[in-house]
Amino acid sequence: MTSSATPRFILASGSVTRLRVLRDAGFNPDVVVSGVSEEVDGIDTARAVVALAERKASAVAGGLPEALILACDSMLDLDGVSLGKPESSAEAIDMWQRLSGNRGILHTGHCLIDTRNDTTISRLDSTVVRFGTPTGAEIKAYVASAEALTLAGAFSIDGRSAPFVDGIEGVPSNVLGLSLPVVRRMLNDVGVTITDLWGGTP
Repeated sequence: MTSSATPRFILASGSVTRLRVLRDAGFNPDVVVSGVSEEVDGIDTARAVVALAERKASAVAGGLPEALILACDSMLDLDGVSLGKPESSAEAIDMWQRLSGNRGILHTGHCLIDTRNDTTISRLDSTVVRFGTPTGAEIKAYVASAEALTLAGAFSIDGRSAPFVDGIEGVPSNVLGLSLPVVRRMLNDVGVTITDLWGGTP
């Protein structure tokens, strides 16, 4: 049974893009970064992102009573290989050489913990991404901008890499780090409508 008061809404992520997506959709969450390890071994991409989202949410939830904790994690699955954030420019260039002309699946794991009643809900959303064929010079220039080093799979559908993505099949916001329709359904499951969490007038 949930409280009638609107709970505090927490984004357990340091992602600037995730925060922007939520704010653009009317939310104004507080940010608490979990700081947990993002290493996972021996499981496929879809299960890995859900496990990491659960790990992040659980790490933050302990010290926050009467709150809704949302955590997410995203990875690109390309031909069965998980691609997270590249650790170097050379790795980002290599990723883009593999992405070029290919299709991948961007998986985002979501975990919502309602600390009012210790409820945990986990969900996965997946979006197919069709990549264009940027030239070698374009790839090098893009990687030199350093944007690629902050993104799962070294790409996004906005920013400087947007012209290199030919299209997607699925929820656009999922490719930016969280699926807004999934977040809405998770909130509904704990008795909170998204309008309860909207901030002031845009």
